Amino acid sequence: MIKRTFTTLILLSLISLPSLKGQEADLSDKLRNKLTEIYEASNAPGVSFSAVLPDGKEITLTAGYADLEKKIEMEFDHKMLGGSTGKVFYSVVVMQLIEEGKLDLDAPVKNYLGNNSWFERLPNAANLTIRNLMRHESGIPRYVFKEAFQKDVIADVDRVWKPEELLSYVYDDKPLFSVGEQFAYSDTNYIIVAMVIEAVTGNDLYDEVQTRVLDRARLNHVVPQTGRVYEKLAQGYNGEDPFFPGNALDENGRSRYNWQFEWAGGGLVITTRDLAVLAKKIYEGEMFDKALLKEYFDGREATGMGGTWGLGVHIRNSPNGRVMGHSGFMPGYITNMMYFEDLGFSICYQINASDPPRRGILRQLPQMANIIRAEIGN
Repeated sequence: MIKRTFTTLILLSLISLPSLKGQEADLSDKLRNKLTEIYEASNAPGVSFSAVLPDGKEITLTAGYADLEKKIEMEFDHKMLGGSTGKVFYSVVVMQLIEEGKLDLDAPVKNYLGNNSWFERLPNAANLTIRNLMRHESGIPRYVFKEAFQKDVIADVDRVWKPEELLSYVYDDKPLFSVGEQFAYSDTNYIIVAMVIEAVTGNDLYDEVQTRVLDRARLNHVVPQTGRVYEKLAQGYNGEDPFFPGNALDENGRSRYNWQFEWAGGGLVITTRDLAVLAKKIYEGEMFDKALLKEYFDGREATGMGGTWGLGVHIRNSPNGRVMGHSGFMPGYITNMMYFEDLGFSICYQINASDPPRRGILRQLPQMANIIRAEIGN
C-alpha cells in the first residue's frame, strides 16, 4: 500500500499580496497541519480544501494524489466533478430571473413547458411550481436510480442526452406524494427547472451560467460537464460500490461513459476554490438582489437529511452556528460547500473517491472550520 503524505499549500491571495503575515500565515499553517493529520489517517487518495475568510482572502490546500497509479500529486487547480453542487449555480440563475420579473416562483410550471407533448406525463404535472421543484417537494422520482437508465447510460458511452430523454424514465410514474406534501431529494426536479430557464431566456443553460454566475463571480476553473475528457481532471475512485464501480477514467484519461447525462442535476467540473468563493458571494447577497435572500432561505424540513431545504440551499445548525450550502456526489468524487453565517467565512472540500472504505475522511474535514473559527475569533 502506498503511503501518501504529500501536502501542497497554495495561497491564492498571493496573487495580489507579496506575502501573508502574522495571523493569516498562522492560520494557513494550522490549516495545513490539520489537513495533513486528517489525510494521513485516512484511506482517501487525495483531497482539496479551500476557505474564503471574512475579509475575502482565500486559502487553498491539497493533499495526496490526483492519480495514484500515475503518482500525480493533487494540486490547487485539479478539477473534480461537483455533482449536485451544480444545482447551486442554476438556483442563482433562477433568482436573477425572478429579480428581473421573468420568472414567478409560484406560477404553474405548465405555463412555461405545458406546450410540450410530454409534459402531462410527468408525475404531478398539473400542480408543479418552480418553488416545489427547487425545494424538492414535487413528488417526482429520481431518474438516475431507474434500472433502465443505469443500463442505458453505459450501453452507449458517447450518447448525448436530451433533457426530455432523461425525463422519459419517470413518465407516467406514480408520484411519491402530492406536491408540497413531503420532501424527497430528486435530480429530476432540476432538469425541469433548467428547461424552464432555457424556455424563458431562449438560451442554452450553460451560456446563462457563464454570463450570470461564472463571469459575475469571476470563477475561472468551472467548466460544463459536456463530454468525456477534461483538462487536469483528477482520477475518481469508486471501488466496488454498486453505483458505477471502478475508476472514473480509463488509462487515457477518458471517462467510462458520457457524464453529460447529469446536466442540471449537477453537470459542472469544478475546483474547491471556485465553490468556496461562490458560496460566500451567494449567501452574502452578491449574486442577486439581497432582498431575495429571505425567499431563497425559506425552506421546508429536509426529511432524512436534517435541517431545511430552501431554493437550492441546504440549511442546518452546526457547532459553528447556522451553516448553508450544498453537497455533491458523482461516482469517484464527493464535494461539500459550506458558508458559516454567523462567522462570515466559507469552505469547500472535495475528495476523489466515493466508495465507503475511502470516504471516511468526510467525517473529519469539518474540523477545518473549527480552526478558522478559533483563529478569527482572536
